[in-house]
Amino acid sequence: MSVQSTEFPKNYGDFRLVSSDGVVFSFPRFLLSHMSPVFKDMLEIGTGDSMDRDAELRLAEDSTTLDQLLRFLDPAKRPLPIDISTVDRLLESAQKYQIERVFEYWEEQMAVLDASMKVVEIRCPMVTLSLATRFQRRHMLKLALRELIRGPDTNLHSPSNGFLIGPTIIIHATRLRQQRSEKLIGRIREYQKSLAQRHTCCRESEFTFMKGTVIPFILELIKEPSWNTFEKHMDCWNGCPAGVKWHLSSSRTAFNDWKASILEEEEELPELPEKF
Repeated sequence: MSVQSTEFPKNYGDFRLVSSDGVVFSFPRFLLSHMSPVFKDMLEIGTGDSMDRDAELRLAEDSTTLDQLLRFLDPAKRPLPIDISTVDRLLESAQKYQIERVFEYWEEQMAVLDASMKVVEIRCPMVTLSLATRFQRRHMLKLALRELIRGPDTNLHSPSNGFLIGPTIIIHATRLRQQRSEKLIGRIREYQKSLAQRHTCCRESEFTFMKGTVIPFILELIKEPSWNTFEKHMDCWNGCPAGVKWHLSSSRTAFNDWKASILEEEEELPELPEKF
């Protein structure tokens, strides 16, 4: 026995869509045809001009997915917030029925914007990476990769909600992240060498302190190869021994000189592998 949708009740539209679990959605036929070329073809080929008001179409989508999808076709409805547990089915149906607006909405919901409407962060980067790969959303894939390359290593270990991620894209992300870490660590090492040459008269205790700050710093850069790690490291210098203030002052100046180029590199979108 069928159950009527409460969001799209009887007489809401002149056509009935029946979900795989038996829920009936009444929906305007002209909106289906106008918003989806696939629905348009299904209505025209399957029924012609003889379809009456009692006609219906049985779909493979479940009622949750169909309810989410139809909200994108009806200008009187608002899309529901993206649900990570069901978003893959929603995007699958959007691809099937060629409804680009669903993908645009998903991309908007996954992006964190600054005041200038620039994307500064991607939510759920592993889930986004998986879905962007699956549905070939190249720009979104680059944004998710950028987040995984520059963000904390916890992002790489965050759940992907069971969505599969191919080894090619994971290996690519890991390699680019390692290159970023090595480049930043290389800057630190070169700076430390030049600093030691300029201050050969330093006491052993001063260099012991310097080494004690550099090693944890390098380990943190491996965990998060970004300017954010530099700022955290400089915050830890408060209350340092008086004998090494020259080192810290010099380091702070050097770090701030690097800031613009580091941030610029962080904003760059990575290249994609040929096949993913």
